[in-house]
Amino acid sequence: MNDVIIPVSLFAMIFGCVYVAVTALHRQRMAMIEKGLTSADLDKGAQGSSALAIGLTSVGVGLGLGIGWFVDKVINGEAWGENPLPYFISVLMCGGTALIFYHNQVRRKKSV
Repeated sequence: MNDVIIPVSLFAMIFGCVYVAVTALHRQRMAMIEKGLTSADLDKGAQGSSALAIGLTSVGVGLGLGIGWFVDKVINGEAWGENPLPYFISVLMCGGTALIFYHNQVRRKKSV
């Protein structure tokens, strides 16, 4: 009996998340229709370039992996690669820093 409960609850949870996301998108679209907006009006408000955000995040993740490798090598010496914590910490720190840099670039470009 317990072997069945876990997969059923997993699929129910996934279905619930997808259902909430789809209904939220539908409500947003219906509100736009009621106000007379189109998807083109939504695109006008988009700020920055998604390519710049993806590029900066990729560079940040790559830099984080390099820093994580270096920290892991320094801490563990010859037995490196067994502890994933330096990799996770440095990837999150460098990726977050890259996104903050992107936000500042977009804000600076918007004010000019």
